[in-house]
Amino acid sequence: MSIYEDWMRKAFTQEGRSVDAIWNEYMPKEQTIYEYLLGNKVNELHGTVTELAKRFDMSEEYIVAFVDGLNDVLDTPYDMKTITEETQIDIVLDFAKLYKKMVEYHAEHLYSLPQWNGIFTEEERKAMFWEQRKSRTVVKGAKIGRNDPCPCGSGKKYKKCCGANL
Repeated sequence: MSIYEDWMRKAFTQEGRSVDAIWNEYMPKEQTIYEYLLGNKVNELHGTVTELAKRFDMSEEYIVAFVDGLNDVLDTPYDMKTITEETQIDIVLDFAKLYKKMVEYHAEHLYSLPQWNGIFTEEERKAMFWEQRKSRTVVKGAKIGRNDPCPCGSGKKYKKCCGANL
């Protein structure tokens, strides 16, 4: 069984619910890594899973969970099930993508960190926040009524033209 599968088995029940005790232990450690990366404007992180676990004083499972959380913003995502203790982890971060992904995941404890102030202005963060929130909003156009003029421009009623075959 892989480190990732071990992590998933501990972090989630068979029904897919989060195990709060595990997440309550993991999240402050994850936040510490982000505080370091953002506070020092470190956009590259390199090392094996074991080396990173020692560097950040956490388990290898937690490092794999951290990488899994970043996987969507990486140019070359990792196959999480194949990661071992010796796997070389090379992370290059795009801070804008990372911020938007945190907003998408509703990770307020991460996207509201004060360390973001050294990377983006408050206006830039607000703009990225709303851009991300709006990107998931579906906006439907006005519905065409049966007796409205057909939008194809024929001059006929919609029900006698393009809407006739619906």
